[in-house]
Amino acid sequence: MDDLPALLRRTTRITFFFLSIGCIGLAVWPDYKPIFGGFMIGVIGGLLSSYHLAWKATRIGNQAAAGIKSRGFGFISRAAIGVAAAIVSVRVMDFNLPATAAGILALPLVTLLLGLFAIRRLQNGQSTDERGEK
Repeated sequence: MDDLPALLRRTTRITFFFLSIGCIGLAVWPDYKPIFGGFMIGVIGGLLSSYHLAWKATRIGNQAAAGIKSRGFGFISRAAIGVAAAIVSVRVMDFNLPATAAGILALPLVTLLLGLFAIRRLQNGQSTDERGEK
C-alpha cells in the first residue's frame, strides 16, 4: 500500500500521454473525431475510476487497521463512473462507444502492468520512488 501514491502519479502521467495522443489525433485526422474524442472521454473516466479505487482501498485499509468493519458499494460505484462516461460520450458528445470503452479499459490495464513492474522491481531490491541519485 506504500506504493499507491507512486502508482497513481504514474497512472496520471500516462493518462496525460493518452490525452495528448488523442489531441494530436484530432488535429491530424479531424475525420476521426468521434473515435479520438470517445477514447479521450473514456480515458478520463478510467482515471476517475482509478482514483476512486485508490481512495476506496486506502479507506478500507484504514478501517481494517482500526478494527472497523466496512461496507460499501465496491464495483457498483466504479461501474457507474464508466457508464456515466459512456453516456456523456455517446449521448451528449456523439462520440464512438467502442472507442470510449477502449479508453475506459486502457487505464486499468496500464495500472495492472505498472503494478506488476513495481512488484518485479521490489523483488530486485529497488524502490519505485528512487530517482537514481545516491
